[in-house]
Formats: sequence, structure tokens, C-alpha cells
Amino acid sequence: MIAGLPNIDIGETICADAAQEPLPAITIDEPTISLNFLVNNSPFAGNDGTLVTSRQIRDRLERELEVNVGLKIDFSPTDHFKVFGRGELHIAI
Repeated sequence: MIAGLPNIDIGETICADAAQEPLPAITIDEPTISLNFLVNNSPFAGNDGTLVTSRQIRDRLERELEVNVGLKIDFSPTDHFKVFGRGELHIAI
């Protein structure tokens, strides 16, 4: 994010003169893999880690969407998140 410009996203052109022509947008490949994530509901849930609730997972995924242009997420009304990425390494990171 640029200081003072909160509504600027990745790929947008910033210039001093409004008459300047913006740079062409870069196309991003569509996701090729999807994984389903949900909150652990086993008897041992919450014993490992600190960010384990569905709200915390959702907040983390929303922050990642701001900077990761190749990621897409389907937020369902339940505690289920379907994450689309461009490969196993992309999702793992």
C-alpha cells in the first residue's frame, strides 16, 4: 500500500497527470488447483497453534488476497474455505 492512497490495488498505474495513459494490465493465469480448508473439530482441537478459529483463518486469508493476485478464495457461510491457487507450492506458501 502506498501512504496516502488507500484504494490502490496491484497492477494500477499512479501518475501525477490525469491525462497520462495507464500501463497495460498484466494477465494472471487462472488457478489450476483447489483445496478445502475447515476448522479442526476433533477432540484435540486448539491444542496446537494460536490462530485456530474460523474467524482468525478467514482474516488471514483475506489479508493474503490483498497481496497475492494468483489466489482466489470461496468463502462459504459455514466454517469451510475453498482456496484456488496455481499449484501445490503456491497453496503451501
